[in-house]
Amino acid sequence: MQKSILALFLFLFSVLSAHAQYKPKAFEFGPKIGFNLSGIGTLDTITFKKKISPNYQVGIFTRFNYGRFSLQPEFIYQGKGATFTSPRSAKYSYKYISTPVILGFSPVKAVYLEGGMEYSWTTNYNFKPQGLTVYGPNFKTDKSVVVGARINMLDMLSLFSINVRYTHGLTNQNNVPVGITPVDFRNRTFQLSATYAFSEYYLWKRKHGVKKKK
Repeated sequence: MQKSILALFLFLFSVLSAHAQYKPKAFEFGPKIGFNLSGIGTLDTITFKKKISPNYQVGIFTRFNYGRFSLQPEFIYQGKGATFTSPRSAKYSYKYISTPVILGFSPVKAVYLEGGMEYSWTTNYNFKPQGLTVYGPNFKTDKSVVVGARINMLDMLSLFSINVRYTHGLTNQNNVPVGITPVDFRNRTFQLSATYAFSEYYLWKRKHGVKKKK
């Protein structure tokens, strides 16, 4: 999984950075949609056997640009968690409303290296359907460190940006022991998403759109 994401990032970086023509405006905003490959980090890596889970994210973003720097606050709804196969079969399904705040720096035009914090609030706190081995988080909040990159697309696609990120959870999300074994479950998530700048479309429409007859 990590090799595939790295290969995708390197490909996009090599192709787009060489031909970048897009110059961002001072303020941008719009929708964001993406795909999460989520897992759970445990202190005990021998007892717990787990698999990554596909999840999603959807929300809105704002972006402030100044020279080579950008600040991007977001408001998104997303899923995290993982599936365990040992010591028992179980699915940990974590749902959050998250507010990442991301600082970006552009070493080359249209490509931004990013980092920041992601603060999340649980929407399925203590979730446990009767008769099913599906569990929500046992804490109401989560906090993660975020690192990644953003690539602003070109020409006709210049309203879009592609985001590749890794979020590293800092807080335990489970306080229920498995047998007599204490647990410490922390989110680990790779994210691939796209944003669309409505503000850029508005400016383009004002400049190039068809004007109504008086």
